[in-house]
Amino acid sequence: MPGILQSLQLSGAGTRLVGMTRLQMFGLIALVSLPLLAACGTPGEATARWSGTMDTLPSGQIRVHNTATPILPLTHSWRIVEELRIGTMDGDGPDLLGEVRWLEADPAGRIWVLEGQALEIRVFEPDGSYVRTIGREGGGPGEFSYPLHIQLGPDGNMWVTDPQNNRISVFDTAGTYLEGKRMPGGFVIMPWPGGFDTAGHHYGPIPLPSDDEGFNLGLVKYDATFEPLDTLAVPSDPVEREYFEIRREDSFWRQGIPYSGGFDWRLAPSGAVWGMFTDEYRLFELSAAGDTVRTITRDFTPLPVTEADMERAREQMESFIQNGGKVDWSKIPSSKPATEEMYVDDGGNVWVRLVTAFGDRGRAFDVFDPDGRFLCTVRTAFSIARFPPPIFRNGYVFAVVEDDLEIPYVVRARIERPDRQSAVR
Repeated sequence: MPGILQSLQLSGAGTRLVGMTRLQMFGLIALVSLPLLAACGTPGEATARWSGTMDTLPSGQIRVHNTATPILPLTHSWRIVEELRIGTMDGDGPDLLGEVRWLEADPAGRIWVLEGQALEIRVFEPDGSYVRTIGREGGGPGEFSYPLHIQLGPDGNMWVTDPQNNRISVFDTAGTYLEGKRMPGGFVIMPWPGGFDTAGHHYGPIPLPSDDEGFNLGLVKYDATFEPLDTLAVPSDPVEREYFEIRREDSFWRQGIPYSGGFDWRLAPSGAVWGMFTDEYRLFELSAAGDTVRTITRDFTPLPVTEADMERAREQMESFIQNGGKVDWSKIPSSKPATEEMYVDDGGNVWVRLVTAFGDRGRAFDVFDPDGRFLCTVRTAFSIARFPPPIFRNGYVFAVVEDDLEIPYVVRARIERPDRQSAVR
């Protein structure tokens, strides 16, 4: 296909654009796994142990600096306990999962699984038993072309984003198709950066003109009737990163340099936008007007790039090289960035995925409270991949576990927090 961007990867970034024409993007897939074994606690009076600093600038911007020492001791800990696992490694039933693009839970506790290979939604009871399948491939009402995102809306219905059909399909929680809402489409971004905030506004990405031949990404903010209210620019990486590239007359492939720093951004449930520089361990929160409200930094010691890491990089670059790409191995840095990406839970806590030693990827997350203080590091029993993003809500974590055979499983885990009076200090 002429004009197709075969691959574009922003190293360290949370959003990838792959297979992009001017109106079309296709993304990379990764899977998220759980359960977690946590070492966090309830802040409370423990914030008195915080060793960082917090300053307010004349502009009103808050700057928070954290040392490498968290507030909370191991004895005052959260536990994240796996309650349910859905999936199987064989058979042909609905619990045989191929590509989980998104997860959601309805008010009855049923889990909605957006299955990308089958282009359908599978619904499971709170005990994991199968309920029904919703949708199928097609362009008609209730059908999907390339569904990417599913979320419970403020109306109590499920909204399924399908940009290739230029619409959001709305279903009630019994699986009945209600309506389709038109939206700017024709392109695909994974993970999908839009969705609802807690005030009921809906956000959807849109390409904005730029000074070069490409475009910038923006978010259209809609009201409860799905009328557009505003168009917001989202943060972009101000650093000009280096890439390995393949340029042909009819195609273009850009490959991020392994272990180099990057930039990530995320729409929070509050409607705020967060950004992060992965090599600096620096986060920032933006207002709707695009002003910086808060910056958060943390001291860290970068990990070296080992020979095992280099072997993994060579495996990752194999397809790029086989397609004619040239790799300058001297450009791979000697140390790794501090972080990979972040998530914001419904309480405003920020979970930062850490870069760890080889073989331990996706097993450590720093957690910051809504004010930006470093609460704790959560270490996990399983490697948590980057897509679909885990959902932290109402005291639960919903995510996808991938076993040693790369078989995906949907997991619901309970976040247990100790009572303040009984916790050991």
